[in-house]
Parts: sequence; C-alpha cells; structure tokens
Amino acid sequence: MNNKIDFKNEQLFASLEESAINGELNFNDFPPCEYKYFSLLARLGYMNRYKGWSGEICQQKQENFYDQYLVEKADFEKYFTMACKMQDNIRKSEMEIIQLDKAKNQDEKYQHALKALSLLVNDNWLYRRNGGNSND
Repeated sequence: MNNKIDFKNEQLFASLEESAINGELNFNDFPPCEYKYFSLLARLGYMNRYKGWSGEICQQKQENFYDQYLVEKADFEKYFTMACKMQDNIRKSEMEIIQLDKAKNQDEKYQHALKALSLLVNDNWLYRRNGGNSND
C-alpha cells in the first residue's frame, strides 16, 4: 500500500512529516530513502516530546535531515536508472548473441560480437571505434 504513496505531492509529504514527528506514522513499508527520513523525524519528535529538545533545534535538524534525504533520493534515482540501463543492455546483448549464432559470415559474427561486448561494458563508442557499422 505505501509503495503507491506519491512522495512528490508536497501537501501529502508535509502531512506525512507531521505524522512522523507526532509518532503516528507507520513507515515500515516505505522505500529506503523515505523510510530513513521519516524514521529520523519520528526520533526527532520523540526527542522533542520526551527529552526536552527545543523546537528550534528540532527545526534545524529536520532541515538537515531533509537536505540529506534529497541528496540520498537523487543518488538512489541515479543508480536505479543506471541499473535499469545495465539490465536493458544485458537483454540487448543477449539478442546480439542470438544474432551472432545465426550469422552466416565472419564479418557479421564480428559485428554482433562487438555490439554485444559494447552493450555489456556500456560503451557505445567501443563498437564504433572498432569497426562497428555506424548505422547500428
């Protein structure tokens, strides 16, 4: 259920922040970055209520936690996108290997092998630098 939460919705996000600070939010099923952020807020609310931390200190810490969250979220999305690209390249390289096995002559075999290798190492220029067809 929580995976369908639109964390980009500013009003909803602010409401979730308030719920976390008040100790009312169950964030156990949240994605990793959100889980960490909201758990920090829950702890911050606890420190404010039961350990006497001032509102100013809590506000400053919340801003720091949010900045940290934004950086971690951007990194997560960047690496997720890279992982998806790598997965797609693996799938494409498998298709090139199928074509390699079907190829009738050495030049075709070379082209498909070079393209598969280029995809696996995520280097499109490897293919072109080493005689790959420029229209592929």
